[in-house]
Amino acid sequence: MASRFALVVVALVLAGCASTAEREAQETRRARLVETNVQLANGYLQRGQLEFANEKLEKALSIDPDDSQANNMMALLQWRLKDYAAAERYFGKAVGNKDNGEAQNNFGAFLCERNRVEEAETWFKRAVAHPLYRTPALAYENAGLCFYKIKAYPKAEGYFREALKIDPRLPASLYHLARMSYDSGRALAARGFMQRYFQAAQDTPEALLLAVYIERALKNKNDEASYAVRLRGKFPTSPEAQQLKTPVAGRKG
Repeated sequence: MASRFALVVVALVLAGCASTAEREAQETRRARLVETNVQLANGYLQRGQLEFANEKLEKALSIDPDDSQANNMMALLQWRLKDYAAAERYFGKAVGNKDNGEAQNNFGAFLCERNRVEEAETWFKRAVAHPLYRTPALAYENAGLCFYKIKAYPKAEGYFREALKIDPRLPASLYHLARMSYDSGRALAARGFMQRYFQAAQDTPEALLLAVYIERALKNKNDEASYAVRLRGKFPTSPEAQQLKTPVAGRKG
C-alpha cells in the first residue's frame, strides 16, 4: 500500500513538471511570435507600407497586449498617421516597461514634437540612464535638438557635446554646434565643427552654405570660394545656392 502511494506521488510530481515545462514552451512560442510580427511590422513601416505594419502589430498585441516593443512600434505607426492621442497611449504602455530605452527615447522625441519639452527631457534622461540602451548618443542628440528648437541654446549645446563624447561623428550634433558657434561669433570653433561634419557626412546645401559663411567671417577667401563652388556645383537650384548672391556675414538663423 505504501509503495502504491509512493508511485502515485511520483506520478503527480512528474505531471506537474511536464505541465510547467509545457507552459514555459508555450510562453517561449508566444514571445517568438510577437517578436516576429514586430520585426515584420518594422520592415513594413520603414518601406511606408503602413497598412501591413498595422496588421502585424495588431496581431502581436493580440498575443501580448503588454509587450513593450510591440507597443513602441504601434506608437510610432500612430505618430506617423498623426493620431497623436493613440500614439501617446501606446507610448505610455511601451515605457511602462522600464527596460526599454528605445521606447523612452522615442517617447521623448514624440513629446518634443508636441512642444512638451520638459516632459521630453525626462524621457531622454531615462533612456540615457538605462544601462542596456545601446544608443545613448542619439538620446542626447534628440535632447539637444529639442532645446535647439525652442532656442534654449546653452542647454542644447550641452546635450550635443554629451552626444559627441559617445559618438564623435554624429552629423546633426556637429552641424548644430557649428551653427550655434557661428551665430554667437565663435567662427573658429564653428570651422572646427564643420570640418568634422564634412568628415562624417555627405554635403548638404545647408552645411555648405554655413561653411561659406564661416570662412567669410574668418576672411578666408580661398576656402569660402571652394565651398561656394561645391554648393553651386552640387545643388545649383537650391535656395542656399541662390543666397550666395547676397552678403550674409554675421547672418543669424
